[in-house]
Amino acid sequence: MPVLITSVLAAGNAWAADAQMEKARVMLRDGKPADAYTLLEKQEFERAGDVEFDTLIGVAALDAGKADNATLAFERVLAVDPNAAGVRLDMARAYFALGDYPRAKQELDLVAQFSPPPAARLMIEKYRRAIEKREQAKRTIVTGYVEGFGGYDTNITSVVGDFTNAVLSTYNLPGFLPTGNAVKRSSGILGAAGGVEVTHQATDTISLSAGADVRHREVLRAHNYASDQIDLRAGISYAQGANLYRGGLTLQEYQQRTDVPSADRHSIGLNAEWRRTFSPSDQGSLFGLVTQQRYPDIAVNDVNTFAAGAAWLHQFNGARKPLLYASLLTGQDNAQNPLSNGSNYDKRFVNGRLYAQVSMSESADLFASIGLLYRGDRSPFARSTNVSYGGDHTSDVTLGWNWRPAPNWTVRPQVTYTENRSNIALNEYRRTETLVTVRYDLH
Repeated sequence: MPVLITSVLAAGNAWAADAQMEKARVMLRDGKPADAYTLLEKQEFERAGDVEFDTLIGVAALDAGKADNATLAFERVLAVDPNAAGVRLDMARAYFALGDYPRAKQELDLVAQFSPPPAARLMIEKYRRAIEKREQAKRTIVTGYVEGFGGYDTNITSVVGDFTNAVLSTYNLPGFLPTGNAVKRSSGILGAAGGVEVTHQATDTISLSAGADVRHREVLRAHNYASDQIDLRAGISYAQGANLYRGGLTLQEYQQRTDVPSADRHSIGLNAEWRRTFSPSDQGSLFGLVTQQRYPDIAVNDVNTFAAGAAWLHQFNGARKPLLYASLLTGQDNAQNPLSNGSNYDKRFVNGRLYAQVSMSESADLFASIGLLYRGDRSPFARSTNVSYGGDHTSDVTLGWNWRPAPNWTVRPQVTYTENRSNIALNEYRRTETLVTVRYDLH
């Protein structure tokens, strides 16, 4: 008797399960895939591995907009029956919905090998054309941004606070008063910037890019210190597995509306980078750059710069998604026009930077960065008559907040403190800049 009861119960459970599947089929025919998926999902733990069930819940998930869940169900079917052409076609549809076009094409090619009926062949061609159209659209992407900012700068020209005593200490010349750029000034600032970036995916591994940025900074209490900057760039990148290789060209034009025209400069640079993703949480890079800076009105400042560095990015686990980025850069500036006494402005430098970010919510991130820069003269008496070799230690600290009140919008208040210590008193300064930036990203 117990055996009979067990058999009856098993048959009853199977009938109930089949009834639920039939109910789900009716829901799919009636255009209610979400209801069908909800019904079948309750049985998935017990019935996963049943080809008929997995096929049905996969179709329900796909039609309900849950393509990622659909692929899991279809994979279970194909593990049992790799020649299930109809399921492979549905798998191609799922990958298409996920935007994984290479795998969608792979599944379509496999289905085509089974000599499918005319209706299936039409569907295969339809999806192939749709994939080609989507890939063409993805190959060239244009993005951009516009932003405005305002704030306050305590030392707009980055000069020493006590100019008279600094000249006395540096040159042993008493009574000198600051003029022009040597006068320490503080002021409110306003500005605007914008940029555009075009990326073209030439092949599966090679992409080309070009971009431009323009920026204007207005100094409210000293309009002749307003500045304009234009940056142009172009590059090429090659992706190979976990490795990315990039090279690029940069151009910059900087102009300051000042009584001292020597502030204007032009620069051109070449850069190269190797970046490798070591894990989902870690990424490292090595990079190098060569730049040429020219000052049209004061040739003694012209330099060629050579630098190389390394960086590491780590994403910690956790609800707040903490992120840490560290970089180290070293190189030298080679002056192109020596002074009349034979010295020049050659310098060696080392620059380290640490950046940290924590997500406080889905719409807000707290960030901080600290930078340390050492610069040392390679020629005596280039900047001073009392010190053989000049040396500077510049440190800066930034605290800020990225708030995204709406899609594409970012509001970023931040404060940056910069301090330069030098064995040449005339080059020491302190500066605090407080800014609020409002940015809109164009996609």
